[in-house]
Amino acid sequence: MFYKIALNNVKRSFRDYSIYFLTLTIAVCIFYSFNSFEEQTAMLEMGKSTSEYMLTFNKLIAGTSIFVSFILGGLITYANNFLIKKRKKELGIYMTLGMSKGKISRILIFETLLIGLISLVVGTALGIIVSQGLSVITAQLLAVEMSQYKFVVSFGAVIKTAVYFGIIYLLVMIFNQVTISKYKLIDMLNAAKKNEVVKLKNAYVSIFTFLISLIVLAIAYALILENGMNSEGILLIAALLMGVIGTLLFFFSLSNFMIHIVQKNKKLYLKDLNIFILRQINNKINTNFVSMTVICLMLFLTITLLFTMFSFKSTNDKMVEGNTSFDASSVLIANDKHQEEENEIENFLEKIDFKFQADEKHTFFSEYKLTLTLEDLLTNYLSEQELLDFQKNYMMGALSAVKISDYNSSVQLKGQKPIELKGNEVLIVSNYGHMNKALDKFMDNEDIINIEGKDYTIKNDIPIAENILTTATALSFFYLIVPDDFSGELILDKTGFNVMFEGIDPKKSEEKFTDLFTSLWNDSTVDGINYLVLGNTIDQVNTRVHGLSATIVFLGIYLGLIFLISSAAVMALQQLSDASDSLERYQSLRRIGVTEKLINKAILIQNLIYFAIPLGLAIIHSIVGISMVNEVFKTYSQSIIGSSMFIIISALLIIYGGYFYATYVGFKNIVKSRN
Repeated sequence: MFYKIALNNVKRSFRDYSIYFLTLTIAVCIFYSFNSFEEQTAMLEMGKSTSEYMLTFNKLIAGTSIFVSFILGGLITYANNFLIKKRKKELGIYMTLGMSKGKISRILIFETLLIGLISLVVGTALGIIVSQGLSVITAQLLAVEMSQYKFVVSFGAVIKTAVYFGIIYLLVMIFNQVTISKYKLIDMLNAAKKNEVVKLKNAYVSIFTFLISLIVLAIAYALILENGMNSEGILLIAALLMGVIGTLLFFFSLSNFMIHIVQKNKKLYLKDLNIFILRQINNKINTNFVSMTVICLMLFLTITLLFTMFSFKSTNDKMVEGNTSFDASSVLIANDKHQEEENEIENFLEKIDFKFQADEKHTFFSEYKLTLTLEDLLTNYLSEQELLDFQKNYMMGALSAVKISDYNSSVQLKGQKPIELKGNEVLIVSNYGHMNKALDKFMDNEDIINIEGKDYTIKNDIPIAENILTTATALSFFYLIVPDDFSGELILDKTGFNVMFEGIDPKKSEEKFTDLFTSLWNDSTVDGINYLVLGNTIDQVNTRVHGLSATIVFLGIYLGLIFLISSAAVMALQQLSDASDSLERYQSLRRIGVTEKLINKAILIQNLIYFAIPLGLAIIHSIVGISMVNEVFKTYSQSIIGSSMFIIISALLIIYGGYFYATYVGFKNIVKSRN
């Protein structure tokens, strides 16, 4: 009997609270998808470094999933609380018929199990489908190729998802029992007749509180915009706390303030059902101001997080361009205390008995420091603030130089033609134009570089944006390619080699050089002399640069989606609960002759305003937050806004807008079904 009652209740709940089930299903889908990486990445052509990185990445996802489970647990508990409150009268009738609270709890346990199983099965099935596409995204983010595609089901992720959500549902069952045990029969039967308690009634107090909230928010914005990322710890914490307090006061006073303002405009206030709509919104915002504050802050975090995440990836992708021309590269940092042969990387490799195979085509080069500095070249083309930003983020100091013979040997290793350079000419090789327009301005206006009193003609019109080595540590580079007979002072800075894998099994060479660079990073002492040797393969570069981007992107999407659906789901549940509580009010409208068209219009406007208010304030918060972060990305000659605007707007329209529309339809159906 209890199972039958529970089954009928679930069927009815599916009609009235489909959004709740949809949210659970989406949550399970997302949870499974992001925890199935370990099996999904089996389709990728990964080198040793990338494989090791993916192990670390999977641990990060696992840790984040624990945090996500707390959010989802709170969401599910909150939603269940709403459902139980709505069903107080129904549960009271059960008690009137002689059913004990223990038996009512048993019905709720059956319902929770049914809801959990349905959501878990459907959500996992969707997650299996969605996770297939994540492998393609992973391959693009890590700049690796996919091997032959195969449909993969992660049984580990299935078990993990079932365990996590099983624990959540178990806690929900306990919560339901505790909640039911506290209810009194009289409260249950009269629940529908109870009105929401309005927290703030006085017009002057509400206006004063609203103005205070605006002042507090304005001060918080000013502190953030003025100090930005350079804010001291206490100052930044103060600004954030003021932002939270200002947001709380804003929603606490908004509804009454809004009514008093609209009442001044009689034409607007008395039009159609605006009086009714305002009263409905007033009751809902006033009683749910804490949850609306949390929702607004979660939406703010989501928007800012997604903007920053995609812009960070775009910046990293731009920075790595030109830094992966060779399959592997290494440099030995010169030490003026060592003899000349000890600063040669070729001699060092002989000492450690490292040999290149026949299919590992390689070349050696030397890099020097000039007396000319980067400030000497670019200061006139940088504003004072740009110069400070440039000095803070990039190596200014003495310029690096490479002789044309070394440069050409590296160019030919890539299969390109060598470049001829006269005795009075230099080449500029740099990617600084990606980060600041000063270099482009310099090359547009200057044809000559003076080095130690001698003029050299700049041979190229635009800088060559390909590094002389593959690197993940010095993504910004600036070299002058000088003639072999250069007469100025050249101070040896480092020696290095580049190599291309031309064998039938490049992975073998990749692993060979990865092991070499890893061992040298841990210990590069030979014959009692401590050398500083740094090296990277393409696989290592992709792991360090693209891998960092992938981590930021995936964790950002993971948390962003959870925050977004949690916020939208709570808004939807609150409105659907309001629909059930306000049925008598809509019946009264019909009795006085209000048409269905006007009622539907009122429902649309009410839901639109309720969804738009927290989103609107969150967008304003985000504009301030993004402006602060944008100052960092301006150094890279790109705006955080333009690079990800379309993606963020699409996500908000699809998810938040989708929840709004589904809520409107559900609200309208609840009101209509009781007609």
